[in-house]
Amino acid sequence: MQLFATVQVNLPLDMKLYQLRFFTVIILPIVFFSCKTLKPVAPDNAEAAIPKIIQPVSNVEVPVSVDLKSYFIQAENSVPVKYADSQQPCEGLSYAYTFTRTPFTITGSDNVVSLKFTGSYGFNASYCAKCASLLGSGPHCLVPTVSAQCGMGDEPPRRMEISYQSTISVMPDYHLRSKTILYPAPNPLDRCNVFLGHIDVTDRLIQFISSPLNDLGKQVDVKIAAYDIKPMVAQLWQSISTEFKLGDVGYLSVNPQSVRLSSFSLNGSLLNFSVGLSAKPVVTLVSNPPQQKPLPDLSTYAPANGFNVYLDLLENYDHLTNIVNQKLAGQSIKIAGDEFIVDNTKVYGIGKQVVLQVDFKGTSMGTIYLVGTPTYDQAKHELSFPDLSFDLHTKTWMLKAAKWMFNGKITDMIRRRATYNFSKFIADNKARLQKELSRDLGNNISSEVAIQDLDIQAIYPASEKLIIRTLSTGQIKVKVVMQAK
Repeated sequence: MQLFATVQVNLPLDMKLYQLRFFTVIILPIVFFSCKTLKPVAPDNAEAAIPKIIQPVSNVEVPVSVDLKSYFIQAENSVPVKYADSQQPCEGLSYAYTFTRTPFTITGSDNVVSLKFTGSYGFNASYCAKCASLLGSGPHCLVPTVSAQCGMGDEPPRRMEISYQSTISVMPDYHLRSKTILYPAPNPLDRCNVFLGHIDVTDRLIQFISSPLNDLGKQVDVKIAAYDIKPMVAQLWQSISTEFKLGDVGYLSVNPQSVRLSSFSLNGSLLNFSVGLSAKPVVTLVSNPPQQKPLPDLSTYAPANGFNVYLDLLENYDHLTNIVNQKLAGQSIKIAGDEFIVDNTKVYGIGKQVVLQVDFKGTSMGTIYLVGTPTYDQAKHELSFPDLSFDLHTKTWMLKAAKWMFNGKITDMIRRRATYNFSKFIADNKARLQKELSRDLGNNISSEVAIQDLDIQAIYPASEKLIIRTLSTGQIKVKVVMQAK
C-alpha cells in the first residue's frame, strides 16, 4: 500500500519577496519584449540644394491681323469720283470727256493688294487735219472737221476696268510702305471704236486719264505709309513682359528678348503677318515680377520653332504614400518560420533620397526605414527606387533585436512594389498647363498654347514635397486683331 502525503511548506516572508523579484527581473522582460513595438531611430534629414533652372531660348509666334480697308477708303476719298476735261485745239484732235469711277473692290495675296474698280466714260471728239490763220483772224480749220461721239448724249456710258497693284512691306522704323502702280493697263470693257485721223480716241482718252489715276495710287501710298506698327508691337511687348498667375502652378514670366516681323500676307484688305518674339519663359513658385525692358529694334525674321520651358511641378508625398500603400499594405513574407507583414507605409524626402517608413506586424511588430534614390524611366513614365535598402539605423537595430529581418527577401519585395507611374500626372499637368497658358492677356491680346510633350527631366525629394522638374515643348501663339485707325 502506497502512502501519499501532502506537505505544506511555509516559506518565510523574505523568501516570498525574493521569488517576486525573480519573476519581475527575469520573466516579465521576456513577455514584454515579445509584445512591444520595435522602432529604430528615423534616418537623419539632409537637405540638398536644388539645381537652378537654366531656360533655353523659346520662340513665341504672334500672328497679327490688321484691316487696311479704312486706309484704302481714305485714299479713295482723297481724290475725285468724277473726272472731266476738254482740249479744243484748232488742229488735230479736240475732245471733251467725262470719267466716273465706282468704289474699290479689294483683294490680296501674299504681300500684294489688288485694287479694282469699274469706271464709266464718254466723250465728244473732232479732228481737223489742217488749221491756219486767215486775214489776221484766229486759226481756222482749212478742211472739213470730222466729229464723233461715244457714251454721251443719248448713248449710255461705256465701261472701263481700272486695276492697281500695291506691294506692302515694312520699314526698319516699324512703318508700312507700299508701292502702288496701275497694273494691268486700263481695260475698256465697252470700247468706243472711234478713229479720227488715224487716232484711236479711246486709247488717247486712257492716256489723258492716266495722270489722275496715278494720283490715286500715290494717295494709297501716302495713307499706307501713315500706318505705324510700332505702337501695336510696343503694346504687345509690354503686355507680354508682365508676370502671369498660372492657377496653382505658379507664376509665368515670358521674358521677351528680341522681336522680328515676318513678311506680309493679304486676304482681301486684311493684312496678316507674324511678330516673332524670342523669349526665356520662367515659371516660379513665388511671385517675382520682371523688370520691363524697352522695345528693341527689329531683328531678322526667322520662323518660330516653338517653345521649350523647364518648370518645377510639385507632387504631394501624401499622394505618393497612398499609391505605395495600395501596392504594399497587407503584403507578407515568411523567413525561416518568422512572418513579416506590411501594415502601413509613409513616404517622405531627405535631400537626395526618399525614405520609406514601413510599419509592420507578424512575428514582431514595429517600424523600419528604407532609403532609396528616385529613378525615373522615361519610356514607362515610372518612378522606382532600385537601390532601396534598410537605413543604417534600421540595420543596426535589426542586428541587435531582430536579426531574422535583416534579409534581402524583405527589401526585394518592397523594392518591386514601391513604384509610381507618372502617366496620369503628365496627362493632367499637360492639360492644366495648356489651359492656364491659353489666356486673355488684356488689351485685346490673347495666347493660345498647344503643349506637345511634357517630359520629366529630374526628381528632387525635398522634405515637404517631391519636386518634379519637367520640360514642356509645344507651340504658343498670341492673337492680336486690331483695326487700323
